[in-house]
Amino acid sequence: MVENLRETLLGGQCFSWTEEEPGLFTAVLNEKVYRIRSLEDARADEYLRAYFDLDYDYEKAMREISEKDEILKQAVSKIGMLRMLKQDHFIATISFILSQNNNIKRIKGLYDRFSRTFGHEVEPGYFSFPTKDELKGVCADDYRALGCGFRAPFLVDAVDKADMLDSLEKMDFDSAMEALQTIKGIGPKVASCILIFSYQKREGFPMDVWMKKVMAEYYPGKDSSYFAPYQALSQQYLFSWIRSMA
Repeated sequence: MVENLRETLLGGQCFSWTEEEPGLFTAVLNEKVYRIRSLEDARADEYLRAYFDLDYDYEKAMREISEKDEILKQAVSKIGMLRMLKQDHFIATISFILSQNNNIKRIKGLYDRFSRTFGHEVEPGYFSFPTKDELKGVCADDYRALGCGFRAPFLVDAVDKADMLDSLEKMDFDSAMEALQTIKGIGPKVASCILIFSYQKREGFPMDVWMKKVMAEYYPGKDSSYFAPYQALSQQYLFSWIRSMA
């Protein structure tokens, strides 16, 4: 199955990557500017190997998801191979707070403004996403000036509580969900996204407007347990599939 690198990187899991020219994806991560055209470019880099979850058996997961029902079979066939990214905990937390009531294009714009305003230059014209230390002391009005709107006080609280993020690694899914929701403005959908796309807790099944549509139309009466043990990856396939038909 062909890797769908574009959908993996630009389909809502993260907001770090830009397609600078057709097929060339660029991001500032781990104090580097990464430029890749395929996952072969990532295999030799220890950071990217973990980031792209290259040691997980996605071929097996795709086969088993496809066998679940006809809708998932269509979704996997149309989308190709998706991977679940393992992002930095702080970046993912702030990114998904920015994602609330927003579309991917606008989130990406906020992410870029964050990096240029509060981060630091890694190469000429390429800025890192700010660390928690770089955001200490930034106030809600500063965030509003960037266009963060109602999310501004949530960002302040997330920075204040950022030291607890590493502790979520060893928690079970439900405990980690509860802990994340102690941050102002983080509800079940955002918490689930953070746990999937940063902690690789594969039980997550975030419900946005697209997924509510999918579940109502194709899976009435079912919940995330129907998709076990591939809840998160099944959700990502359905999310990508329904958006591709819009």
